[in-house]
Amino acid sequence: MNILDYVDFRGDILFSERPLNEVDNLIFSELSYLELADIFGGNADIEFTISELCQIYTSLKDSLDYPFSDPWPLLEKCAGSDRFGKVKVKYFVNEASKDLHSQFAAVTFIYGDEEIYIAFRGTDGNIEGWREGFSFSYLEETEGQRRAVEYLDYAALREQGNITVGGHSKGGNFAEYAAAFCDKSVRDRIIQVYSNDGPGFIDAVLGSNEYKSILPKTLKIIPEGSIVGSMLSGDETLKVIKGTAGGLIQHDPFYWSVKGTGFEPSERKGSAEFMDKTLSRWIDEMKDGERQQFTDAVFETLDDSGISSLADLHKKSLKSLIAIHKAKKRMDPDKARFTKEGFRRMRKAAIDTLLKK
Repeated sequence: MNILDYVDFRGDILFSERPLNEVDNLIFSELSYLELADIFGGNADIEFTISELCQIYTSLKDSLDYPFSDPWPLLEKCAGSDRFGKVKVKYFVNEASKDLHSQFAAVTFIYGDEEIYIAFRGTDGNIEGWREGFSFSYLEETEGQRRAVEYLDYAALREQGNITVGGHSKGGNFAEYAAAFCDKSVRDRIIQVYSNDGPGFIDAVLGSNEYKSILPKTLKIIPEGSIVGSMLSGDETLKVIKGTAGGLIQHDPFYWSVKGTGFEPSERKGSAEFMDKTLSRWIDEMKDGERQQFTDAVFETLDDSGISSLADLHKKSLKSLIAIHKAKKRMDPDKARFTKEGFRRMRKAAIDTLLKK
């Protein structure tokens, strides 16, 4: 059973009858991937129910291109259910900045007895969003994390009730960061924080009193074979769950195995642990400045290639590879050295992990 099956199974039970659970959390996180900019039009005061949103979204869905899981089937299921159909959707924002190397999107759901779920979107098809994800390894605060704090304060101060914060992938990192560094009056209203296969933080964040203060409320959920959620460090409670697909595909929420009103527990797979240790070793052996130089070199090469989204790589794979090869030849010698050295260290980390094993 996956989240679509769950809506069929649980959809006739209202939130006022059974409170939000970890599967409901993932559903709201996945719905944050909906492209709603044309519907909300930047109007912070407008709101829709999920059922109303579905009716409008029907005319848009065929023109949208999702590089990963398409949230439309989930929206359609939720709209037809008693549990989700009347949930209010508010304060949608979607921003991307090439200059700030940031991609940020969030939305607020009001459910049950005026309770709040604030969902932060993970990395979508925008290349700058992936660059920001890499920068978690050397920055104490990214532009997206800063905006997540602002958004949480903004939405929470305009609504009453208990707050749950969550997100999938990079959105899980944003959820934890925002919950930790938001206004104290908002933090006191937060009852749960979910990181759904989200990456962790550098030591400066982990050691802060703000981060430590939310740990009793925080749950990180990661599939048995995925590696995204174990990148960098975290001290939150961890739940490993069963996935119904192999490897990185398990990062897709539609492949998370649901059992009743929760996820089916599991243990980490050996291949995932190998990747975890390899990436950890690789990151630990690089200084913050070296991580930044490597990230800048890789993503500036993509930018010079004319690639701005994952769709460019997917639809024009051969042309993209040729463009990347040409861009590498034009690369500044120092940046070319950083890139080569970064990949050499990655190979060494993999060999060292194998030898230690």
